[in-house]
This record gives sequence, C-alpha cells and structure tokens, in this order.
Amino acid sequence: MNVKDRLIIALDYSNMEDAKNIVETLGDTVSFYKVGLELFLNSKGEMVDYLTEKGKKVFLDLKFHDIPNTTTMASLFAAKRNVFMFNIHATGGKQMMESVAKKVKEVNPEMLAIAVTILTSFSEEGVQETFKSTLNIKELALNLARLTKEAGMDGVVCSPWEAKAIKESCGEMFKTVCPGVRPRWSAANDQERIMTPKDAILNGCDYLVVGRPITKNENPVEAAKLVLKEIEEGMKEGAVC
Repeated sequence: MNVKDRLIIALDYSNMEDAKNIVETLGDTVSFYKVGLELFLNSKGEMVDYLTEKGKKVFLDLKFHDIPNTTTMASLFAAKRNVFMFNIHATGGKQMMESVAKKVKEVNPEMLAIAVTILTSFSEEGVQETFKSTLNIKELALNLARLTKEAGMDGVVCSPWEAKAIKESCGEMFKTVCPGVRPRWSAANDQERIMTPKDAILNGCDYLVVGRPITKNENPVEAAKLVLKEIEEGMKEGAVC
C-alpha cells in the first residue's frame, strides 16, 4: 500500500452537505473515507454513492450485529454497494462471522469484510464492567481477532495498542484497521486508547482512521498532510527495522 491508501478520514457528520464540503476541501490529498451510521442514515446512503462517483475508497462502518441470518443479509447489502471495506461486530460470534464471510465473498470477493473487536472508547474498567471477563482488553481483543480469522474474515477493527499482537497471532495478511489514532498536536477527545500515526504504523496497523484532528482543523489539507507525513515516517522506519 502507498501512504495515501493507509489513511481513512472519518466523516462523522450528521448531514451530507458538511461531509461533501470536507471531501471537496481535501481534494486529491486523501483517497479513503469512512461512512458511519450517523452519516449513512442522514444521507439515506447517498454519501456512499457520492464518494464512489468521486473515485474514493469507502469504508462502510455500520457495525452490523444480530443473529447470523439477519447480519448476513445486511452484509450482502454492503457487498452490492461495491464499497472497499465494511464491518460487523466480532462479539456476534463465530457462527455469525462465518456466515457473513461465506456469503459476501460469493457476491463481492474483492471487498474486505472485517469485524470490530473492542471499541476504542472502552477503558479497562469499562470492559470489566460490561463483559465481566477475567481477560484484560488486549487479551479479549486478541481472542476476538482469532475467532474472526478462523471464521474467514479479512481483518479487524482494533486499537493500535493491540495491532502488533493481532498481527503476530493472525498473520501479516490479516488486516488491522485502527481508530484511536491522534497526532501529537491534537486532543484525545472521547478515545481512551490512542497512539500517534507513526507509532501506530510501527505497531502493526494497516489502516489508520482519523477524524476530528483533520476534519475540525482550521486547515484540513495541511493537517492531512502532516498525518500522512507521520505515516510515511513510520513506514520508512519499519522498512529499515
């Protein structure tokens, strides 16, 4: 992958007009965008078509989570939209993920089907409170990643802090998509487990999801270029190592 393909801009907007404005502002600086539940619903799905027509890659971040048949049918919708990547929740279970992986590959074998491990908004205390597990965040994320791999999915959404261990366990070809990435000059906002772009690349992240540090910046183009520079530094240092 080249540097530009590794940065995914999170379009966390409630309306299509604002989302289109930032895409137009960033222009050729960025080629990959994430459309989440808020924007997808408020644009009635039209934002996906807009980005595709602009020649951009789309990560459809709807995080499907239901019984196997329902999740599979929803995932087939994503496969037919010709997006680059979409996701479901790994906590839906291995059977659900196996069903999704099998069916979507029949419709769109090129699309990446990935699963969310543990949301980066979770703290260690929050995970213990919610899951009542003896595993810590890293152990729980790693277990979910292994199940995702065994189910035939292409990768996971995970914190950059877990990416290296997931790569070591699931293989280099297993994709790691990482939110919770923040340049040193930006605020953490509502993310608990964050890492800089350079360190995220060195820690095994394939794709970095960055939103507000770029989209809310006074100069989004310059902010995107700075993040891309940090990604490139990580790629070069990793190649030397």
